[in-house]
Amino acid sequence: HKTYSWIPPGVLAVDEYFAQLPNNKVPRWQSSGEDYREKQLQIQVPKQDLSLEYCKYLEKTHHKSFEEFVNTRNEIALDIAYVREHLDKQNECAKCRGTMLKGDVAVIAPKFGESVSWHPACFVCCICDELLVDLTHCVKDRKLYCERHYAEQIKPRCSFCQELIFSGEYTK
Repeated sequence: HKTYSWIPPGVLAVDEYFAQLPNNKVPRWQSSGEDYREKQLQIQVPKQDLSLEYCKYLEKTHHKSFEEFVNTRNEIALDIAYVREHLDKQNECAKCRGTMLKGDVAVIAPKFGESVSWHPACFVCCICDELLVDLTHCVKDRKLYCERHYAEQIKPRCSFCQELIFSGEYTK
């Protein structure tokens, strides 16, 4: 798409989807919205949570625990939502509880089931309240999290290096 730096996969009603978001968060090329998306990618999807390759301080004795954490997160919690361009019936937004009319654009998170939907602007992390970047999210206890805040529900994070802590000992 020539106007946006990212669009939801498979969506034809791109403008209708982005019209639902705050203007300063719409990822138009060379705009504050594109800058916002880039920043959120770095914040919400920390590289050091994805691969050992980016963990500079994780001791070798904890590599297996890290890999198990990543694999478990990817299997049970991580998901990518999709945009349903036209709701087939009236529904209630899972966040704001507002009415979503038949024909509205909605975000669907498969782990919640096909009948649960969100207004595009309501599809946010329950901790930081930011839009879930590229519709990527984790689910824990029926709540939406960005990958960063999901990980922090499971493991503490070092405030200096931003790596998750897998040893039992650390200083706050």
